[in-house]
Amino acid sequence: MTTADHVPVSSAKPRHDILVSVCFGDLSASPCAFDAVATLGLEVAARFRFHEIIVVADESHKDVYLPLIHRVENLRLFTVRNGTAFYRRRVIAAEEAIGDVVLLASATELPGVNAVELIERAAELQSAVLVTRSSKPTSRSIGAMLVFLGRMAGFKVNMQDLQTLALPRTLLNQLLAHSDPDLALRFPPRDARVPLVLVGVAPGTDVRREAGLRRRLLLLQTLLVYMAPRLLMAVTLTSALLAIFGFLFGLYTLGVWFIQENVAPGWLTLSAAISLTAFFLGVSTTGLSLGLQQLLSRTKQDSLDGTVSEVNRVDLFGQVASDLNIELERSRGESNRTPAA
Repeated sequence: MTTADHVPVSSAKPRHDILVSVCFGDLSASPCAFDAVATLGLEVAARFRFHEIIVVADESHKDVYLPLIHRVENLRLFTVRNGTAFYRRRVIAAEEAIGDVVLLASATELPGVNAVELIERAAELQSAVLVTRSSKPTSRSIGAMLVFLGRMAGFKVNMQDLQTLALPRTLLNQLLAHSDPDLALRFPPRDARVPLVLVGVAPGTDVRREAGLRRRLLLLQTLLVYMAPRLLMAVTLTSALLAIFGFLFGLYTLGVWFIQENVAPGWLTLSAAISLTAFFLGVSTTGLSLGLQQLLSRTKQDSLDGTVSEVNRVDLFGQVASDLNIELERSRGESNRTPAA
């Protein structure tokens, strides 16, 4: 399914069952961006009775965004310090949202997506809905490296994915509780507890990329940090092999010393130094890496819910309420009876 065209929402009856929040973490102060937000506000208002639009802007430029408050209904404007990172702005907007379904949007991507459809699909499927381009192999070396590191770090990194993401409230709370919500709200974790539905843009739709080289380098650094446990495991294994090699080479050196009579001058001394150095470095590095892994295991917190999904739902509270109502009606009927004369 593609989000090719904006479905006319005026023909559908407005929904009153959910509260919708649309968040813009980095809205540019341009007339085109303001027009896109105003158009989206009309579409959302026509389909959802209860809605809000959240915009995060720099403190020094808040006066530029004030006319947008009078132009867009139910718009909430939040200011942050100048220079706040892009991914951090998205987290701030998501934390301030109160909707049952939250849409993290980008003004430059609105022409290629159907925001109303994304919100309704997220509410219906109770899963994250992410907009993506047609899947093509990443040609740039830094993009391919980001995809590989993301897979190793446990995130679904794909440079073809857009920044527009719709999340139900339960799933949003789990991602906000992640150890790095900035990255989790951009690239969802590779976990069965985070269901993800991909929705493609319309063929031929021109969606501008906003990710520059600086942002990709920061993403590369973050992914390398998240690979620390795996790197420590590799360091532990290699250092243990180095310690074993040093120990075996030391035994070989002793064997040559006892068996061979004619040995090249300096060979025994050099071999003994090499074996002892390798054994010491291997053992010490193994101990340090194991200690760091122990510290990481104690500080690591799995913020996601332990339950993947519920296959069969039982309305136990409804049954209890029904039984209580029956008992209440029976007691009332017995109290209304008058004793026979």
